[in-house]
Amino acid sequence: MEAEQRDEDRTADDATVLLRTVDLVKDYPLGGGWLDRLRGQEPPKLRALGGVSLTVRTGETLGVVGETGSGKSTLGRLILRLEKPTSGDVEFAGESILEASHARSRSLRQQIQIILQDPYSTLNPYQTVGSSIAEVLAVYELCPREERRDEAARLLSLVGLPVDLIDAKPRQLSGGGLQRVSVARALAVRPKLIIADEPVSALDVSVQAQVLNLFSSVGQELGLTYVFITHDLAVVRRISNRVAVMYLGEVVEEAATSKIFGEPLHPYTEALLKAAPDIRAHAATRTGAAARGEMPNPISPPTGCPFHPRCPHAMDVCRVEAPRLRPVGEGRVVSCHLHPGSSDSSAAHGGVDRAAS
Repeated sequence: MEAEQRDEDRTADDATVLLRTVDLVKDYPLGGGWLDRLRGQEPPKLRALGGVSLTVRTGETLGVVGETGSGKSTLGRLILRLEKPTSGDVEFAGESILEASHARSRSLRQQIQIILQDPYSTLNPYQTVGSSIAEVLAVYELCPREERRDEAARLLSLVGLPVDLIDAKPRQLSGGGLQRVSVARALAVRPKLIIADEPVSALDVSVQAQVLNLFSSVGQELGLTYVFITHDLAVVRRISNRVAVMYLGEVVEEAATSKIFGEPLHPYTEALLKAAPDIRAHAATRTGAAARGEMPNPISPPTGCPFHPRCPHAMDVCRVEAPRLRPVGEGRVVSCHLHPGSSDSSAAHGGVDRAAS
């Protein structure tokens, strides 16, 4: 009955869902030579993603946040088909990206663009700004040769840069200016979805606000959808409609931005908020404790809940049983034994003492 209801809900939502990831798993084999294969031994592997399912609706911004090593960038690469998942699927506008033909993949790449962290490495230092944008227009045959310079000028104006910078070299622009050029190049192909992977982390704080405002204004004007990958919670709070919190390759909590920052449910989410200097004053009113230690080795993850070695509320059940990602209210899911509905064994919750903080 539950499966039928999920299918009905999915059908109802398909009209607004632009991107969907379905149980994405990504393993990276480590070592293991021909002798191990001859002996039938499985080589060790690093599980970068452990079954990530997300939906992104048209026109919204999903923030994906977590510590280094949580799997955020791997998720972005799989969405862009830069890497192939071990299992699972990625759907764009209801169509599987992974099963698309070579010709269809080219069209999909035009509709899904990426903006990377370092604007200095994304542009050819020997090309002018105008030439870098015109090159994209030429590759996708978006306008005749004689119109490319005018279109490049229009795109520079759209991202808030003076048109006379069209003949400038990248070394003549600031970091913020270069990132605006990167945005212009991404917009040149008229995409529907932009994967922004740490797009402001290399910029000065004063410039970050300008670039974030650019993302917001351009997104509203063109009806863009964003997946915004970052470790900066202040950035996530500013630009995202919803937030997915990742830990050790899994989504541990997902909810509207106001709920994540106003009432975090997962202990890891709460620990992130308390550790963030930009929102420390906001987080200081909460009773939760900070996480202990560092993220475990993903090659040999802990049994049970992957966060339990660092969790100040860890219970016996957390050490042996991995919680499932379950709904805990409208538009919110969490993976934690502390919250009713997030585990199959609710009877175990009441009779287990919490570990000392």
